[in-house]
Amino acid sequence: MKTTFFLLFALAANAFAAVRSSTNYAVLSDVFDAGGTRCTSASYSFDGSVGGFGGLVTANSSQDTDRTGYCGQLYEIAAFTLTTANTNLNEATSMALYANQFLDDGTVSPANTFAQWSFSGPLSGVNTAGIVTAAEVYQNAPAWVIANLEGWSASLKLTVIFTGILPGFNQITGQLLSGGNMRLTFICSNGITYSLDRCYNLLPPVNWVPQMTNAAGLNGKLVFTNLVNLTTNNFWRIRSLP
Repeated sequence: MKTTFFLLFALAANAFAAVRSSTNYAVLSDVFDAGGTRCTSASYSFDGSVGGFGGLVTANSSQDTDRTGYCGQLYEIAAFTLTTANTNLNEATSMALYANQFLDDGTVSPANTFAQWSFSGPLSGVNTAGIVTAAEVYQNAPAWVIANLEGWSASLKLTVIFTGILPGFNQITGQLLSGGNMRLTFICSNGITYSLDRCYNLLPPVNWVPQMTNAAGLNGKLVFTNLVNLTTNNFWRIRSLP
């Protein structure tokens, strides 16, 4: 029985390892690798499989992964995220955003250059590399950035930080229009409602008469249009309402 078993094993091993061919095909010699086992060291790990049809090799020193056995590197997206190091962004400055696809083979694929970017709020724009730039603000203001890719969408809320008094803040500029109207532009705090008052004389007691109210937009700019009384002096003031 021992002799018979040995001969059968030898025949099977030789048949498995040999090159098989015919008129129509050829199969190279099959070999056994570290099938289904894991080899590790301080720098790498390797998950093997039979015949080299699968396996996963990763190195601790980089983000590169050899997806052995994934035909054509095919994969499915498991998640899509948008992150940044700090969600506070000073006005008139830029910072990097990070769009990433998490794949079902355990790897992460950076997606900044492939994503479609959109935004809302006081932002100047987002370029194709995922660099977002804030506009000037007159108080801290929220903003949103959205990345879309391959049917997935991820959004990120930012806060644009007001860093100081900018030129023109809390000042009124006037422009006389045709038809006797005066356009009054006021740089102020966004989202606050203001009243335009007018008087014809600054001698006390001053009689300020309310003309109209309006709310400042996200860019902190407020515009009033008021008909000028051409028979006398005109004085305007703009004040915030509770």
